[in-house]
Amino acid sequence: MQYSKTISLECPHCDTKCQFVQVDSSHRFCKSDELHHIAFICTNCQGIIATKWNASVDNVSDFQSRPTSYGQCLNSYYPLVGDWKPRVNLSLITNNEVKDDFKEATGCYNNGFYNACMMMARRAIQQEMLINKAKGDNLYQQIELTGISKKLKALLHKIKNFGNHGAHPDFCLYDENGNQIEDKKEFAKLSLEFLDRYFADEYEIDSLVENAPKSEKELDS
Repeated sequence: MQYSKTISLECPHCDTKCQFVQVDSSHRFCKSDELHHIAFICTNCQGIIATKWNASVDNVSDFQSRPTSYGQCLNSYYPLVGDWKPRVNLSLITNNEVKDDFKEATGCYNNGFYNACMMMARRAIQQEMLINKAKGDNLYQQIELTGISKKLKALLHKIKNFGNHGAHPDFCLYDENGNQIEDKKEFAKLSLEFLDRYFADEYEIDSLVENAPKSEKELDS
């Protein structure tokens, strides 16, 4: 498909083939993948998608003013459905594998892949347990045998359950009255919120304490 400010696509939000209109001032050239990134909005449901375009020119003005001169064609597109961002300072999470799993879980949520989000959040806490050398034959035991507080253990068990729900169709979740709940988006969001809180307690508090003014006794120890 050649570039135009109005394009026809199958909408990933409403599952309808319809017209998309370019979001003004959204066009950027990315040096990382050497593609033009442009946001479009569905005229049927108002859902926003990110599009990536091939072209032999990196100048945005040239790309738009001569839409067929530089081999402009659609490379890929995907829905933009969320803007969840962690509150914890990610630079404080020293292990890159844990950090990358958390970032991937966030990316999955923001692009509407809720099962994948829950599974990656679960993976992040298992990575954390392995790094801390927690004992146990499974994640439940590893959480129970780690040295964190009961409240943080409860958070991690919830993330584990959400991850199980995302991975296994027969793993169900219920409200306090025993009624089955089916809300993958909310479960995925809770996975991220709980994981964010755990990392904040585990890493930000340590950083605050370490950088706080010290007593004479602390300096001598």
